[in-house]
Amino acid sequence: MATPEYILLFDRDCGICSAFGRWVHAADLRRRIELRTIQSGRDLLRGVPEDRIFDAFHMITPSGGLATGGDAVPVLIEALPMGAGFGRILRGSGALMSAVHSFYQFLTRFRDRLVCRVDARATSAGLAR
Repeated sequence: MATPEYILLFDRDCGICSAFGRWVHAADLRRRIELRTIQSGRDLLRGVPEDRIFDAFHMITPSGGLATGGDAVPVLIEALPMGAGFGRILRGSGALMSAVHSFYQFLTRFRDRLVCRVDARATSAGLAR
Protein backbone atom coordinates (compact mmCIF):
# COMPACT_ATOMS: atom_id res chain seq x y z
CA MET A 1 0.00 0.00 0.00
CA ALA A 2 1.40 3.38 -1.01
CA THR A 3 1.77 6.12 1.57
CA PRO A 4 0.13 9.45 0.73
CA GLU A 5 2.40 11.98 -0.92
CA TYR A 6 -0.12 14.80 -1.28
CA ILE A 7 -2.61 16.26 1.17
CA LEU A 8 -5.98 17.62 0.07
CA LEU A 9 -7.64 19.95 2.58
CA PHE A 10 -11.36 20.68 2.24
CA ASP A 11 -14.13 22.21 4.36
CA ARG A 12 -15.93 19.43 6.25
CA ASP A 13 -18.96 21.70 6.82
CA CYS A 14 -19.60 22.06 3.09
CA GLY A 15 -21.64 19.34 1.42
CA ILE A 16 -20.14 20.03 -2.00
CA CYS A 17 -16.61 20.00 -0.57
CA SER A 18 -17.22 16.72 1.25
CA ALA A 19 -18.63 15.15 -1.92
CA PHE A 20 -15.57 16.41 -3.81
CA GLY A 21 -13.33 14.73 -1.21
CA ARG A 22 -15.21 11.43 -1.65
CA TRP A 23 -14.81 11.69 -5.43
CA VAL A 24 -11.07 12.34 -5.10
CA HIS A 25 -10.73 9.36 -2.75
CA ALA A 26 -12.51 7.12 -5.28
CA ALA A 27 -10.35 8.39 -8.17
CA ASP A 28 -7.09 8.10 -6.20
CA LEU A 29 -6.41 4.46 -7.02
CA ARG A 30 -2.78 4.66 -5.89
CA ARG A 31 -3.71 6.28 -2.56
CA ARG A 32 -1.25 9.13 -3.10
CA ILE A 33 -3.60 11.73 -1.61
CA GLU A 34 -4.38 12.03 2.08
CA LEU A 35 -7.72 13.72 2.70
CA ARG A 36 -7.98 16.09 5.65
CA THR A 37 -10.48 18.68 6.62
CA ILE A 38 -9.35 22.27 6.84
CA GLN A 39 -10.61 22.24 10.40
CA SER A 40 -8.15 19.48 11.38
CA GLY A 41 -5.27 20.63 9.16
CA ARG A 42 -5.14 24.36 9.77
CA ASP A 43 -1.53 24.09 10.90
CA LEU A 44 -0.65 23.15 7.30
CA LEU A 45 -2.15 26.38 5.99
CA ARG A 46 0.21 28.88 7.58
CA GLY A 47 0.42 31.90 5.34
CA VAL A 48 -3.18 31.64 4.13
CA PRO A 49 -5.11 34.62 5.55
CA GLU A 50 -7.59 33.50 8.20
CA ASP A 51 -10.51 35.14 6.39
CA ARG A 52 -9.64 33.24 3.16
CA ILE A 53 -8.89 29.78 4.55
CA PHE A 54 -12.37 28.33 3.82
CA ASP A 55 -12.74 29.98 0.40
CA ALA A 56 -11.15 27.09 -1.51
CA PHE A 57 -9.65 23.65 -1.30
CA HIS A 58 -5.91 23.38 -0.76
CA MET A 59 -3.27 20.89 -1.93
CA ILE A 60 0.04 20.26 -0.17
CA THR A 61 2.67 18.79 -2.51
CA PRO A 62 5.25 16.16 -1.59
CA SER A 63 7.86 18.93 -1.37
CA GLY A 64 5.66 20.89 1.07
CA GLY A 65 4.37 23.43 -1.45
CA LEU A 66 0.88 24.84 -1.04
CA ALA A 67 -1.57 25.44 -3.88
CA THR A 68 -5.05 26.85 -3.34
CA GLY A 69 -8.25 26.94 -5.40
CA GLY A 70 -7.73 27.07 -9.16
CA ASP A 71 -3.96 26.85 -8.70
CA ALA A 72 -4.47 23.52 -6.87
CA VAL A 73 -6.31 21.90 -9.80
CA PRO A 74 -3.17 20.91 -11.79
CA VAL A 75 -1.55 19.65 -8.56
CA LEU A 76 -4.58 17.48 -7.89
CA ILE A 77 -4.62 16.19 -11.47
CA GLU A 78 -0.90 15.35 -11.27
CA ALA A 79 -1.52 13.30 -8.12
CA LEU A 80 -4.17 11.15 -9.79
CA PRO A 81 -3.35 8.10 -11.94
CA MET A 82 -2.30 9.07 -15.46
CA GLY A 83 -2.74 12.76 -14.67
CA ALA A 84 0.88 13.94 -14.43
CA GLY A 85 1.22 14.85 -18.10
CA PHE A 86 -2.09 16.66 -18.23
CA GLY A 87 -1.34 18.53 -15.01
CA ARG A 88 1.95 19.80 -16.46
CA ILE A 89 0.26 20.83 -19.72
CA LEU A 90 -2.47 22.61 -17.78
CA ARG A 91 0.01 24.45 -15.56
CA GLY A 92 2.13 25.45 -18.56
CA SER A 93 -0.73 27.01 -20.51
CA GLY A 94 -1.84 30.49 -19.55
CA ALA A 95 -5.05 30.09 -21.56
CA LEU A 96 -5.96 26.77 -19.92
CA MET A 97 -5.18 28.06 -16.43
CA SER A 98 -7.29 31.15 -17.12
CA ALA A 99 -10.18 28.82 -18.02
CA VAL A 100 -9.56 26.77 -14.86
CA HIS A 101 -9.61 29.91 -12.70
CA SER A 102 -12.80 31.16 -14.38
CA PHE A 103 -14.53 27.81 -13.89
CA TYR A 104 -13.32 27.57 -10.30
CA GLN A 105 -14.67 31.07 -9.56
CA PHE A 106 -18.00 30.04 -11.10
CA LEU A 107 -18.13 26.96 -8.85
CA THR A 108 -17.33 28.97 -5.73
CA ARG A 109 -20.11 31.42 -6.57
CA PHE A 110 -22.44 28.45 -7.08
CA ARG A 111 -21.27 26.96 -3.77
CA ASP A 112 -22.02 30.18 -1.93
CA ARG A 113 -25.50 30.35 -3.43
CA LEU A 114 -26.22 26.83 -2.25
CA VAL A 115 -25.23 27.94 1.26
CA CYS A 116 -23.54 24.63 1.86
CA ARG A 117 -21.93 25.63 5.13
CA VAL A 118 -23.61 24.03 8.09
CA ASP A 119 -23.69 25.96 11.31
CA ALA A 120 -22.99 23.24 13.88
CA ARG A 121 -24.51 25.30 16.69
CA ALA A 122 -27.79 25.73 14.82
CA THR A 123 -27.86 22.04 13.91
CA SER A 124 -27.16 21.01 17.51
CA ALA A 125 -29.82 23.38 18.81
CA GLY A 126 -32.34 21.99 16.32
CA LEU A 127 -31.60 18.43 17.41
CA ALA A 128 -31.80 19.34 21.08
CA ARG A 129 -35.40 20.51 20.79
